Amino acid sequence: MQVYTFGPAFRAENSQTRRHLAEFYMIEAELAFTENLKDIMEVMEQLFKTITFDILSKYPEDVQLFHKDVAPGQEERVERMLKNPFQVLSYTEAIDILQRSTESFKFEPKWGNDLQTEHEKYLVQHCGDIPVFVMNYPYDIKPFYARDNQDGPQHTVAAVDLLVPGIGELCGGSLREERLDLLRSRLKQHGIPDSYQWYEEVHQFGSVPHGGFGMGFERYLQCVLGIENIKDVIPFPRFSHSCIL
Repeated sequence: MQVYTFGPAFRAENSQTRRHLAEFYMIEAELAFTENLKDIMEVMEQLFKTITFDILSKYPEDVQLFHKDVAPGQEERVERMLKNPFQVLSYTEAIDILQRSTESFKFEPKWGNDLQTEHEKYLVQHCGDIPVFVMNYPYDIKPFYARDNQDGPQHTVAAVDLLVPGIGELCGGSLREERLDLLRSRLKQHGIPDSYQWYEEVHQFGSVPHGGFGMGFERYLQCVLGIENIKDVIPFPRFSHSCIL
């Protein structure tokens, strides 16, 4: 069973970049009865390719306007993304690739740290400018609801990000922690058990293995159309210190 929503999302971080907005639109999908990240990744890839095929077939003139006048060469890049299967790396493999690179990064790639935009873009280039999934992130850098892999010595959770050319992260998702004892332990570690009592109660009388992800719509448009600045793909961009009503 699959369900989804499409609507506005809000973020309070003071991010002044070409990829961030204070208000943006998000496609959020949830899958019930799934115990494998591959199921989540398959839906991510199918969603990206299906929507893109539909846009290219139904609105070719609009797309060509951008590919011809704004982002020459973007048409070939999009075709490459559609024709090839998306690549898959574990977080550990991604860190190893970054550490062996001769590239000079502003932020040192180190196991246990989150990937920065420069790391994400390099990994996509390393994989031939084809979208790449990075999966099984460190336990300490992902949200409390990501399912514990209970592995070691490097403790990870079943989380995955989809990285795309020119943008970096497009989708982020995970299997959800449905085991109540582990969920309660995680909430206590974060110091927020009382704030999420309602979330515990949802799982109190049983749950099913499930997972989901979110895809930023404006970043998707950037990826397909070749637009560098996210503020150029939304009618009324709202960002830190510029939230015009």
